[in-house]
Amino acid sequence: MRVNSIRRNALLATAFLVAFVAFFHLVYRPWQLSWGATADEVTRPMVGDGLVKKPTFNATRAVTVNAPAERIWPWIVQIGYKRAGFYSWDILDNDGIPSAERIMPEYQNLKIGDLVPLSEESDAEVVSMEPNAALLLVFQSDGTVTWAWALYKIDADRTRLVTRLRWRTTSVVSQFVLDAFEIVMMRKCLLGIKRRAEAAMGPA
Repeated sequence: MRVNSIRRNALLATAFLVAFVAFFHLVYRPWQLSWGATADEVTRPMVGDGLVKKPTFNATRAVTVNAPAERIWPWIVQIGYKRAGFYSWDILDNDGIPSAERIMPEYQNLKIGDLVPLSEESDAEVVSMEPNAALLLVFQSDGTVTWAWALYKIDADRTRLVTRLRWRTTSVVSQFVLDAFEIVMMRKCLLGIKRRAEAAMGPA
């Protein structure tokens, strides 16, 4: 009887594991890799795509912001560790320092070649920039990583904010962390920029 119970529990555990893996790869991972983005936005080329060949992580996320591009851009260019923060979970990515709720003039003069701090140990280089339109940050973490931002006009008062992270890692642990948890930070970042830019527009 005890052997049958152990066997039954083992079968249940195996079935649960198989179901979890299937859900993760067939449902959760595709959802998080394209959160908020349309099919066209996922397939549309973005600056820096060619810098990472055959990425193991290729995520395109997007959100509609009820503000023109020039109202969104300042929030993007001031992003960074102990700069304006990342508008995400500050306890995890900015040493608990609250992300800025205002435009910070001292960080608005970003230019190609500048370094944007991502943490105490790492920086991203500004490789490409078109004001009010596109920004490309490149850094090294177990290989080259590209973090692209783009603003696409919908109409005079609405803009699509799109970001793409491309990364090729050989680390199983890094891949799992990216697949499982990176969306938690990036989703909050996009929504944080949206909230701030829309608030800056004032009441309708």
